[in-house]
Amino acid sequence: MADVSVLNVKNGSYDSITTSEIVASAASGTIPCENGKDNRLAVLVVNADDEGIKFTVKAPTSGGGVRSSLGDLLVTIAAGDQALIPLFDTARFKVIADNDIVYELCGSDDGVLEPGELANVTILAAQL
Repeated sequence: MADVSVLNVKNGSYDSITTSEIVASAASGTIPCENGKDNRLAVLVVNADDEGIKFTVKAPTSGGGVRSSLGDLLVTIAAGDQALIPLFDTARFKVIADNDIVYELCGSDDGVLEPGELANVTILAAQL
């Protein structure tokens, strides 16, 4: 699983993040939720590849919060495009024991992304 770059935004200020801290993605991974609290999180997914992708924020089938029954969130991102995904309530997606949110990536045809395609996808999360 790849790491996801997380930017913490608090009280109108933020810590800077450099381009070298923004990492290429993996086909699945986790996004950390700070302090174990349910709060707001925004996820920016940049697809620099020449093929579309599907980014799924997974709702846990067990070990999740009370809102996990609302299910997964699927976002389709066209080739060369990006999506800012607001997660206004992390209780829907967070695995409580780990304080993480799980995501999965696949091709727009639901196929497995090759390493070269994954290298063209970047994920940046901002904890609000």
